Amino acid sequence: MSFYVLLANFGAGRCSNTAEVHLLRFWEARNVRKDGELMSLDMLLLDEQPTLIHGSINSSRVDTFRRRLSEGSVYSLSGFDVARANPKFRLSDSQVSIRFNDGTFLETKTDSDKDIPTELFRFCSHEQLLTLANTNRELPDIVGEVSSVRSTIGPHHVMVTLRLEGDVNVCVSMFDDRAVTFQTKFDEHISKPKVILFTSINPKVVGGKLFLNATFGTHFYFDCETSAGKEHYERLVGDGANASSSKSEVVSAQKIEPLTVAELNQYVLAADPQVLALELWP
Repeated sequence: MSFYVLLANFGAGRCSNTAEVHLLRFWEARNVRKDGELMSLDMLLLDEQPTLIHGSINSSRVDTFRRRLSEGSVYSLSGFDVARANPKFRLSDSQVSIRFNDGTFLETKTDSDKDIPTELFRFCSHEQLLTLANTNRELPDIVGEVSSVRSTIGPHHVMVTLRLEGDVNVCVSMFDDRAVTFQTKFDEHISKPKVILFTSINPKVVGGKLFLNATFGTHFYFDCETSAGKEHYERLVGDGANASSSKSEVVSAQKIEPLTVAELNQYVLAADPQVLALELWP
């Protein structure tokens, strides 16, 4: 029987031990200040403990590993570098992160006997989001009841208003490809979603209002696509929220109230939604 090391036991340096991990999700991190130049392929990995850790593949190695990656699959992973986690834009609570190198071994496990969770999220309350706003320290997750979905600047800017517990509303803002993908999936959904879960959002306060800006790591899930979303959905329906939600109807994309050019410029400049501060390596 193979011996696997838990992610929590890794120290900094080159690691020859093997970890068995669940690939939760991955995405391309691009530099919007350099015409969308690819910086890395980033991911979140989870083991049986469960420990969540951020993994990254430098742009020069993306083609080597991309075709092997499948969200939701379990892998044997060895021969990687372990580095101190970046203190900004954190995607997990781990103090270290994993970096693939030319000697990294990655193999799909189809017969795993490990009890690894299929999902793990880092949810924040409204108060915690306000504390994190404008600090660029954390990219937490959020789930809530859909109040409205609106678009500005055509299909390239979508704003989703969610009602959190305590009847607090927050706005999740998506730009460009994220916005287009979201709107397409939203329009194709059989019925208007009652619950949406967003991952890796960056809290910002602009003009005294809290905005949750999407990043390259932002994924979105409707209603019961995740266990966490399903739990929120069932609690919502069980509480008779169908009737109460009529006071904030979910609508298809539409123009919102007019903004002055100064107000719009302030938001767009302050939002900076797609930039991740990543430490690059050779």
